[in-house]
This record gives sequence, structure tokens and C-alpha cells, in this order.
Amino acid sequence: MKKFCIVCTVIFSDLLLLSVFPLGFWLVLFAPDLNSVKYYADDGNYVSFECSVQSFDIYEDAIVIIFNHSQEDFYNSFQISGKNFDLAWEKGLPDILKENETFTITSANAYLGDGWIYPIVGLIHNGQVIIPYEEGKQNYVEVRQQAEDFAKFYIFTFAVLFKIILYLDVCSAAGIFLTKKIRGLPI
Repeated sequence: MKKFCIVCTVIFSDLLLLSVFPLGFWLVLFAPDLNSVKYYADDGNYVSFECSVQSFDIYEDAIVIIFNHSQEDFYNSFQISGKNFDLAWEKGLPDILKENETFTITSANAYLGDGWIYPIVGLIHNGQVIIPYEEGKQNYVEVRQQAEDFAKFYIFTFAVLFKIILYLDVCSAAGIFLTKKIRGLPI
């Protein structure tokens, strides 16, 4: 019985320690900011400005554009993704998108969980609205909400598993203590 308790304590202690590192690693590198929905839902966080295309890449589900602009609060990388990607595709953005082409974009100057690329929630080219601001903002807020919900689920699941492993570890340690106490061995 004593060996069983020792083995269980060692196993559960190792699992406890090993479970802390993946969560911390994931949270630091990949977890969305849990306040991103609140931030991106606020109209006061968005700015519209003109810029010209420096370069761009079209992917299966996103368009990443490097813009030249005069905004001090923004770097140059912007992205159109999710439903906004679908809107831009339907309006023919890939055909319009060329180097030095001028656009008016609407974006927020934070990249909360977005991979250091600002989201484009409004896009206008020569007076033609490609992504309407209100619709684009709502689409982006929905994407952030899904990311937050997933992160909360992941954190909750991890917390439950962590508590179970901790409980089993404490029970195993208590079993070793009680086994030694009953047999009169030094603790």
C-alpha cells in the first residue's frame, strides 16, 4: 500500500507540474485578450484614414495588406479576415488591390490576440464601400467573441483538471503520511 501511495504521489505531482507549463505557455503566446470584445465593440476605438498599398498577400481565408500611411498610432500591417474577407471578395477586392492604390480604411489601434496585425473593419475605394463599417465591426466583434469563449472554455477545463490532479496528489500524500503514522514509522 505504501509503494502504491508513493507512486501515485509522484505521478500526480509530476502531472500537476507538467500541466502548469502548457497552460502558461498557451496563455502567453496564443490566448486572446479576454477584453477584446469590449474593446472592439466600442466605436471610440476606431479611426478612419487614407493609405496606399505597399504590398499584400491573399490567403485562403485572409488578406494581409501592408499600407503606407501617416498615422502615428499604427504600424503598417493590416488584415481582412472572417466574414469581412467574404465581403471584400464579393466586392472584387482582389481585382482592385494593387500596389500604390489608395484606400480609406477603418481600424482600431490595438491588436488584441490578432497576431500583431490590425483588423480592417471598414474599407472604401474611390467612393465604393467594400466593407461597410457597422457590418465589418459587428463581424469582427463576433470573431473576437468566439475566440474569447474558446479561451474561457480552455481555461475552465484546465482549471478543473488541475484541481482534480491536485486533489489526487494531496490524497496520495495523505495516504503516505497515514501509512507511516499507523505503522509507527518516522515521518
